[in-house]
Amino acid sequence: MIVLRRHALARLSQVPGADNEADRARAARWHAASRPFVVTRRREVGSGIGLGFCTTDPEHPELRPRRVAAHTDAALVISLALPPTLEEIARNPAASPHAASFSRLTIAAAAAGIAIHVYGSWMWQAITGERHVHEASDLDVLIDVAGISAADRATAFLAEIEPTLTFRLDGEVSFANLGEVNWREYRQDRPEVLLKSVDAMRLTPRMELPA
Repeated sequence: MIVLRRHALARLSQVPGADNEADRARAARWHAASRPFVVTRRREVGSGIGLGFCTTDPEHPELRPRRVAAHTDAALVISLALPPTLEEIARNPAASPHAASFSRLTIAAAAAGIAIHVYGSWMWQAITGERHVHEASDLDVLIDVAGISAADRATAFLAEIEPTLTFRLDGEVSFANLGEVNWREYRQDRPEVLLKSVDAMRLTPRMELPA
């Protein structure tokens, strides 16, 4: 099992809490359907875990999917997994209009030795089979990196291949046990980067990141 981290998919032993009755009902339906919740930032110090999920309205499928915040205790987490791989997303029927781009990105990433996971609307589409992706949807990528040299290589790869694709690449590079940085921000080569983790969000000197 992976460690607790942002974007991890958590399965729970019981329904999580939410801020209001309507969202608690949505969370109950989501949990009853055996769907995972995505880990977000902690809501408070201690064992509390911030969660989220994105659900559509079956009576009004034309409406934009609703993002719902939830929370649970760490003791109620049964399992944690990484979000789907790029290959899994590419096999989803929703990817058909972008088949050539997904094939190009998948082949190029494999050749470069870069493992890509996908979160956001494409992930929810794959998990639920409901309509989360639209024509202008970005592909939110997550790439684990050991340090600065790997992050440099991964973000350079994304910048180089993006113009050849029919969709925009958003997302983050993830430094083990530290947190995530938006890949475009990382490419700006500023002395500080905004590092996000389950515990905090803080500006971090680039020199403090592992080499």
